[in-house]
Amino acid sequence: MHAIPLKMKTKTIGCIAALSLFFTVTNVVAQDKTATLLPPPPKIVVDGDMSEWGDSLRYYYAEKHWNYAIANTKDTLYFAIRFNDRVDQLRVLRAGLTISIDPKGKKKEAYSITFPLKTENGLPLSAIRDTGAAESIKQEREELMREKLTSLRGIKAVGFKDIEDEMMTTANTYGIRGAVDYDDNGYLVCEAAIPLQFFHADDPAKTPWSFNFRINGIERKLPQESGDEEGNDGGDKRGGMSRSGGMGGGHRGSRGGGGSHSQSNSGNQSELAKSTDFWTKFYLAH
Repeated sequence: MHAIPLKMKTKTIGCIAALSLFFTVTNVVAQDKTATLLPPPPKIVVDGDMSEWGDSLRYYYAEKHWNYAIANTKDTLYFAIRFNDRVDQLRVLRAGLTISIDPKGKKKEAYSITFPLKTENGLPLSAIRDTGAAESIKQEREELMREKLTSLRGIKAVGFKDIEDEMMTTANTYGIRGAVDYDDNGYLVCEAAIPLQFFHADDPAKTPWSFNFRINGIERKLPQESGDEEGNDGGDKRGGMSRSGGMGGGHRGSRGGGGSHSQSNSGNQSELAKSTDFWTKFYLAH
């Protein structure tokens, strides 16, 4: 058996090392397909009106058919999401939407805001009527407007060390904003904004950030415990910091009717009790 010359061995090892480095770098580049956020529309106002965002929101969560947008300026993160499904709408209005952020790009709910929440005791929003009629949509919008002006103005902020009181109103001095409204099609739209300074990120655009949208499940007390016929609707007791990744719920529901009222109502309550969420990841705009 002939020995391989030392010079040839050195060249072979060098080629193998170079090929290994090439494939490693290529694999890393191929895997990192994380998109970069774009700036928000000019003169954006967080008011539940999607007109500034254009005809459609930029991103889409196919499993639940949620259109959403995330954008940032050098100072602020902006969020917008639209819910077409009537059960999803009811869960948002009664238990809140939680938006969680992890500046390190992991699936950890390091920071979160939950809205809209009640700021004082009062009757829960009445059941959303799944008729699709223009008059029904008009009534729901009017009811939501009354709630927004009275008690549905709460935001819960968790994980922010600069914020002393987790519960605040939409008129807070921190610049954290949340707004909900119905659009002309009867879809529920939610907007939010959080100043970037509260995340204490040295170089926000250096690594990707992870974002989670979650509709909280509704918890209902039994009528004999709550003292009213409907029972008190309450948000998920996890307070916007759940680790659950439940993807349940989302089927179009109704309040029941006819001979199958109790059975339909029971199925609808099961859907309302579920929470639904998803994670996504982006680099921030420079």
